[in-house]
Amino acid sequence: MEALATIEALGQFAEVLSKTSQVLQFFISLRDAPQEIRTAKDEIASHLTLLQTVQSLVECDGQKATYFARLAQPNGPLEQAKKVANELQHLLGVDTSTRGPREGCGALIERLAKLVIEDVTWPLKQEKIREIRRQLEAHKASINMSLITALVGICTNLNQAATSRADEIFNLIRVINEKLSCETIVVRELGILLTVSSGMDRIRILERILPPNQPILDIHSNRKAQQEPETCKWVSREEDFRNWLEHNINPRFICIHGIPGAGKTVLASSIIETTAIKRHSCGYAFYYCLYSRKIDETVPFMRWVLRQLCKQKQNLILPKIEEAYERETPLSVDDLLDCLEQVSLMYDNGVHIIVDAVDESKNREKFLKVLSRIGTDERFWKVSLLITSREEADIMGPIRQLGTSCTCISMSNRNVREDLKRYVHEQLIKIPIFNRLDDAAFLNEVELILTSKANGMFRWAVCQLDVLKRKKDRGGIRNALEKLPSDLFETYERILMDIPPTEQEFARTALALVCSDTAEIPSGEVLTAACLYGVPFGEIGQFTVHSLKESCGSLVSLSELNRPPSTCFNRDQEGPQKFHRCSLAHYTVKEYLFSTTVAKGNAAFFALSDQDVGNIYLKVIFTGLSQFGLHQINQAGRRRPTMSRYEEYCLKMTEKCLSSRCPDIVQNQDIREIVLKSLTPNSPHFLCLPDTHRAIKSILAQFPTWLQLWNWATAPPAHPSTGLLVNLAVLDWKDLASEYLKSDAFHNLSRKEKTRIWTENFQLKNRERETLLGYCLQELQLNFLRMFIRHGASFEYETEALYTAMKVLQGKNRAYETLEFLLRSGADPNPTPSTSSPEEGRGFAFTPLQLAVYMLEYEWVELLLEEGADVDMIGTLNGVIPSSFDDPDPESEEARTMQEVLQLPTLEICSQAQPTWINKPGTNAESIRRSVKDLLKRHGAKEPVEDDVMEVDSETHNWVESETIDLSMISGR
Repeated sequence: MEALATIEALGQFAEVLSKTSQVLQFFISLRDAPQEIRTAKDEIASHLTLLQTVQSLVECDGQKATYFARLAQPNGPLEQAKKVANELQHLLGVDTSTRGPREGCGALIERLAKLVIEDVTWPLKQEKIREIRRQLEAHKASINMSLITALVGICTNLNQAATSRADEIFNLIRVINEKLSCETIVVRELGILLTVSSGMDRIRILERILPPNQPILDIHSNRKAQQEPETCKWVSREEDFRNWLEHNINPRFICIHGIPGAGKTVLASSIIETTAIKRHSCGYAFYYCLYSRKIDETVPFMRWVLRQLCKQKQNLILPKIEEAYERETPLSVDDLLDCLEQVSLMYDNGVHIIVDAVDESKNREKFLKVLSRIGTDERFWKVSLLITSREEADIMGPIRQLGTSCTCISMSNRNVREDLKRYVHEQLIKIPIFNRLDDAAFLNEVELILTSKANGMFRWAVCQLDVLKRKKDRGGIRNALEKLPSDLFETYERILMDIPPTEQEFARTALALVCSDTAEIPSGEVLTAACLYGVPFGEIGQFTVHSLKESCGSLVSLSELNRPPSTCFNRDQEGPQKFHRCSLAHYTVKEYLFSTTVAKGNAAFFALSDQDVGNIYLKVIFTGLSQFGLHQINQAGRRRPTMSRYEEYCLKMTEKCLSSRCPDIVQNQDIREIVLKSLTPNSPHFLCLPDTHRAIKSILAQFPTWLQLWNWATAPPAHPSTGLLVNLAVLDWKDLASEYLKSDAFHNLSRKEKTRIWTENFQLKNRERETLLGYCLQELQLNFLRMFIRHGASFEYETEALYTAMKVLQGKNRAYETLEFLLRSGADPNPTPSTSSPEEGRGFAFTPLQLAVYMLEYEWVELLLEEGADVDMIGTLNGVIPSSFDDPDPESEEARTMQEVLQLPTLEICSQAQPTWINKPGTNAESIRRSVKDLLKRHGAKEPVEDDVMEVDSETHNWVESETIDLSMISGR
């Protein structure tokens, strides 16, 4: 009975896991699923494989079910794991307990098609899925240990001589089983103490200490795409390489060196693929150095190699890695080397490490020393290292000093030449013109010329073959052969000079963007759209990603992407389409374009520098904003509801530039004008943001700066320059605002238009209506205010300026200096509400002087009096309350007290004032109060006479003593 119950429990759990796996697969098939769902699917598949192994073992012999009886107990691991799997289904909104998975998911198709991650509850679900994965990992460990117990028991029964040893093994397994409920298990392998954390913990630790390096994978994918048949087989004929690959004693360290264009990087990618085939018998790791990164590659190389080797060992966590995680400190180079030694010992057949382009690392000396230690130190005896490099003295010198410890293989050898000849022949017979000519002798002649002049440079041969493909007849081919360039740089110059004049601007832009370290072009299609900014509108249709390749020839390479580039929009309406990656065909192309000699040659138009590339990139992305919608009209004549991928790219990259305050924007006039245009509220891309904002909440995280700039509670200001300066103030970008105010665009405005800029009212969300000066004052952007005043602004029309300043400046440094600046810039010390106020004809409820007295700010009072404030003037009863003091709860005790006190003459206010700082330790409020009173009296304020009847003059708003009538005289009469 116990065996049947165990078999039944295993079957039930396997069925639940199978359905859960199908559900997750269905989610993935609908569209790009979140990573958590993909990871859960992989882990469920692994779990299911383990369970099927147990089932197979039990079904062969029912007696073996006793080994797994503990798992099938009530509330045991199988039952708990089944509950967790059902919980995962429920979390995804699916119930397969009564229906098939596809039937259960059918109702969700419409919602899932709108992108699962748009669900506002997804972040919570994401965390819950992680917890479910952790629980399943723990239950998987229980099943795994029971399987090990069963296998040990079976082996022991087959070999009775091992019975005494079996008792010891069983005791060890029992201890481990008892500890399965804990987060980690400590085991010893090869004398190294390892910490086996839960699956989720291992992933978390590796992500922190040995982070992923996606660019390396991208480079490898790109280099694989550049591999030509028959071009890398020569190395397999090298005996030293074959010995290295088979991990024989010698050589353990190989350096393959060659001249630029010899094909070292493509060769490295081929060797990587060759070692990957052997990954089941040995470990392998690879790394590409890249000059454009301009970094010391030592630590990134060590981290990436260790990560690969640990991942291949089921996310192995070494003690030093876990210690670094606990300490939250990075591993040193020595720590990383120790870890490499330890992980290499875990592989029975050792590990292979391939490093390409050592010459492209910054601080080569340090990097080369570490590589030499790995390649020659005895403790790394299980590591086979292969590097590639140019033939440069500071690299090849130290390498050759290692003597027999490092084997050098030159790419200038007979095997390479034979491969090159074979490659040229294979390519020539594919060219249509040679098939039409059908002249074997002519083909052999061309083959001999190309092979002999290539000098072992595959890159040179590839470029000449591309030129020959474009020739139409025998005469054109002979003419090209007679003028063959001597080296790569001359080759590149000729390719550029052959680009038609109408395509040169397009091609130069493409080359600049591909060379950029910051452009992050997601696809060749986006690159093509980006290059159209300098193309006449009527000619745009003739440019495609393939015409880009045709224009640039062998300077660039084009390969298909395996999946569409990532996007924050639902693009199901796009339908199936192919996307491409466009990149430089070889790093020497960038070296040529950036070399100083190009600017002096025939192809000077194409010469580039870091400054040129940066400027072109900025022009492309900001010009793209002004072209929103131009190419997005559907057949019905309406604009498509979703941004194009190019528009999304422009919005994303300009977002980064705005947040980083790229200095080139301010320094370059052409770029500055384009950026200023994009910041004006009537720019086309702003008109797309409101609809996008309502439609997709997820873009809030993608474009926060742009959404911050489109923050109008009502329509933006009518005058474009007002909106532009408001946006520059929101960005706090004074330098760019200053350049605009000095530009002809501003100076050519009429005086009336300029006055309108300073006085126009607008309203941002969650704020009162205000002017540009009022906004800057509220935000204490005093540098902006001074700049605006220098360019003609005035506080003459800012009737609430002093009130606002006293509200926001109280207790802050430079308050007196700011108030003085406002008064000297036109602010009225005795203001009356704006004539546009809805309460027209009424005065303010209190004066700036009354307010300064109420705050007991001696310097403010003194300044106001010196600038002409009326010492006897008081506010209008039930007058206009300045917006900065408009209390949301006017009936509160604090608000009512303030209103009552501020209806009194200044000396009375001084006597009753209770400012917020009055009870702070170290303040002498009474001394300040006396000083303010004395100051007021010196400027003519009079003490009220006791029992006098006071009233307010309705015209002057001053307190006056009413006339006294002697009633006794009246009665006597």
